[in-house]
Amino acid sequence: MTAELTWYLVLCVLSFIYCFLNKRTPLVLIVYGIAIFYLWIVRNSGFDYDMAGYAKYLSSTLDFATASTYYTREFVYWFGSGYLYEWIRDDVTTLWVIDIIWLTLLFYAVGNRKQSLGIPLYVAPFMLVFFPVLMGYENVYRQLIACMFILYAFFGARNLFVAGFFGLLALFTHNASIVYMPLLYLFAVTKGMTVPKLSMFHKGVFSFLYLLMLGGVYYSSLADSEFAKSSSTTGLPLTYAYLMVFIAMSFIAFLISNFNFKRFLKNNISLSYAIFTFLAFIPALGGAQAERIGMMLLVVIVPIFAMNLDRAMKTQSERLLMRILFVLVGIAPTFLFSSAFNFLTTASRQFG
Repeated sequence: MTAELTWYLVLCVLSFIYCFLNKRTPLVLIVYGIAIFYLWIVRNSGFDYDMAGYAKYLSSTLDFATASTYYTREFVYWFGSGYLYEWIRDDVTTLWVIDIIWLTLLFYAVGNRKQSLGIPLYVAPFMLVFFPVLMGYENVYRQLIACMFILYAFFGARNLFVAGFFGLLALFTHNASIVYMPLLYLFAVTKGMTVPKLSMFHKGVFSFLYLLMLGGVYYSSLADSEFAKSSSTTGLPLTYAYLMVFIAMSFIAFLISNFNFKRFLKNNISLSYAIFTFLAFIPALGGAQAERIGMMLLVVIVPIFAMNLDRAMKTQSERLLMRILFVLVGIAPTFLFSSAFNFLTTASRQFG
């Protein structure tokens, strides 16, 4: 058993243990420290697939004035990581420092006791072992970082302007983050989905942002667009795997709503948004692009779904059972699919 797999299992065990505990800052800090050490192990175990490319590009000298659109449209990562590397001069350490940055945003977002009080404690360690997040820090790195900016915008930002700033950081880290913009606006103006009704003005802004988002993503999928993304994929073909996760989450939410569709929509706006958006993009996007959208939507709605799940349970025993089942479902793909499990081994690794 590799060190990477060992510490992944430690975080899995902590996820189950934390299902039984209430949110306390010291408990969040303990798992935060373990997560930092775990990511140091990950980075020193070599680079998989896309991570080898990210490590290679760290030493590339990019000039904003002459760089291609591929880099300038997502300048937060490409130029930010390059400047950081110039200071550190080591690819492993540079990526680990970037890991600490997004990890800090994640833990503040889901672990603080003010804005995210309703998010259960177990979500903090669970997010590190949740299958799409694992794919993020092992492979599709910019998507993961963008997700963490968005999570902070949802649960860490204290006002709409700060949330908007982190939304822009996400957008210019990975342009696919545009899928969050309408939902982020909705989350902000309803104060975390606590305001029951929207004014016509806010409905109009939301509709405009949603249409803008749809148009932007569809345009980027065109092969002759200068904003086109690669339609190639590495590892598992996960488009429909992510769709099945969405369907499973929807079934649970629908069951909790006593099969009342109106109540389901009222209590699961973010989940409904994610499913509708993902389904709208599958026909037009290539495999890699659809996977990006699915992964990014899942990472952000999971804390919201976990919070809603806790609120829906009437007794503590029901709450504990659902938490444990949720953790099991979230980590199961890592062990069921060899391509995912191999991320946690040292076999066939590449160093940048």
